[in-house]
Amino acid sequence: MTQAPLISGRSLTKVYGHLIALRDANLAVMPGEARGLVGSNGAGKSTLIKILTGATAPTRGAVEVAGEAAPLGDPKEMIRRGVACIYQHANLAPAMSVMDNLFLGRQPRQRFGLLDRARQRREALDLLERHGVDLDLDAAVGALPTVQQKEVEILKALALDARVILMDEPTAWLAASEVAKLHATIRTLKAGGVGVVYISHVLDEIFALCDTLTIMRDGCVVAENTVAAIDRPTVVHLMVGEKLARESDEAARQKRRARGSGEVRLRASNLAKRGVFKDVSFDLYAGEIFCITGLIGSKRTELVRTLFGSESFDSGSLEVDGRPAAFSSPSRAIARGIGFVPEDRRREGLMLEMTVTENLAMAMLDRFRQGFMLRRGRMVEAGRKAISSLSIQPPDGTKPVNLLSGGNQQKVLVGKWLNRAPRILILDEPTVGVDVGAKAEIYAILRRERDRGAAVLVVSSDLEEVMTLADRIGVMVAGRLVAVHDAEAVQMDEIVREIGMETA
Repeated sequence: MTQAPLISGRSLTKVYGHLIALRDANLAVMPGEARGLVGSNGAGKSTLIKILTGATAPTRGAVEVAGEAAPLGDPKEMIRRGVACIYQHANLAPAMSVMDNLFLGRQPRQRFGLLDRARQRREALDLLERHGVDLDLDAAVGALPTVQQKEVEILKALALDARVILMDEPTAWLAASEVAKLHATIRTLKAGGVGVVYISHVLDEIFALCDTLTIMRDGCVVAENTVAAIDRPTVVHLMVGEKLARESDEAARQKRRARGSGEVRLRASNLAKRGVFKDVSFDLYAGEIFCITGLIGSKRTELVRTLFGSESFDSGSLEVDGRPAAFSSPSRAIARGIGFVPEDRRREGLMLEMTVTENLAMAMLDRFRQGFMLRRGRMVEAGRKAISSLSIQPPDGTKPVNLLSGGNQQKVLVGKWLNRAPRILILDEPTVGVDVGAKAEIYAILRRERDRGAAVLVVSSDLEEVMTLADRIGVMVAGRLVAVHDAEAVQMDEIVREIGMETA
């Protein structure tokens, strides 16, 4: 007798007014299978996942769990049937302990409704042992490394007897070593018969972890295959279509412009911040893209936040256009022609409930002021030009930013600073959670800024991105800039070797 899939969706379609978000999509997951789900932002992945978890009811189609028809649009019932979802952003109570998060809302109780803490601890320890996970049950979840927070979410699902776990960009904020640890946990789940749907824009992860692959584009499933039977270029072409795939290929062949015009825009000399970084020296030139890479925790982010005035340094010196600069606040850095795209666009970069036009204007409101009033007409016109220049989709300045895909949100964030025509543009992990097509578009935007003479400094842990985008590459290890290379003269394996160095 043929074994039934743990979960299957058949002919799933979702229509919002005149928009068809999902069209006749099929997906099935067998016991012990890790199925990759890939596609550009807006391809329909999130809609499909919401239907499978019961968060959204389809316009038509059916979902089965273990061969039995499942109710549509009923998340509690899907959880009861063993379907769980782990999202990119943690869904945990950060101030509570690991143990309390594992049993949140369903703590075991004694007579008269009192919590049975002893039983709760026994069940939590049994859960850790059964699934080979090492966690401090009494630690506050918010104090844990991100990878351990993901493990808490996985265990929370398993405590509910989940047989299918859907994971949406689970490694977006993890270092390489943490990704390997999470993948080991997922392999253990597979060995126990759990099915996994793994959504990721990082194709290396899909090829390393998944058994099968479903590719989506424009709301449709365009291909299904085993991972062993398909190659990376084919996946990219199926995901983004011929035009963007060609643009992505062309981006990797761009001519490098190490040291740009030769004019030093920003000079750091022996910069140090006690306990964070030390002896950091480099020159950033007009007309070049300088990428600094390294593991998460190598203090790259702390360095660039210091350059922007968000944090201070203890010793050393900083010059902008040949003049001393020790910014006491970001506003002073902005006044000297520096723009900064932070790593976390949702918390630090964008006003999610505000419109695209309003976000694009946020860094240059002074230019739209007339007394105490904003000249809305000028702001709308500037927004319209930026939307067209950046190919933001949909091209509607009145749409709230939180309704845009991740790639288009990122283009809004970059555009917010480009509106000021910065002489120095600093970007921290500019394409985290962004699909390959949007990456190619963002790379083209950054090269355009470089070619107009801006000095562009990018922090990235994505080595493929660094090797594709950089004119020069710096490597940070444990708070020190240990090497700087011309991108055309260095191979990825040398960068990898330097990233793994230890410094005294």
